[in-house]
Amino acid sequence: MHREKVPACVHPETYKYFLDRDAVVPTWQQLAARWGEPRHNPGFRTMEIAAPRFTLRATVLGNPITVLRKRECTADDLAELHALLGYRE
Repeated sequence: MHREKVPACVHPETYKYFLDRDAVVPTWQQLAARWGEPRHNPGFRTMEIAAPRFTLRATVLGNPITVLRKRECTADDLAELHALLGYRE
């Protein structure tokens, strides 16, 4: 797994997290268990979880996951997300 900064986003700390292929489905299951089932937008072929501290968005294939941080997002929130995603800096 790795991540890449999204430079063209409104929030300067927006990243795309690229999951290993075999981790996509289990990761989305864990995200859904923690923050609720993703909403699907068939017109744009995307899915999204609007968590209290960030928004998680991906195409219907589930990979990569774009994480849009909200103002309330703390370092602890991000650490929890990274642990769930299996991301290490």
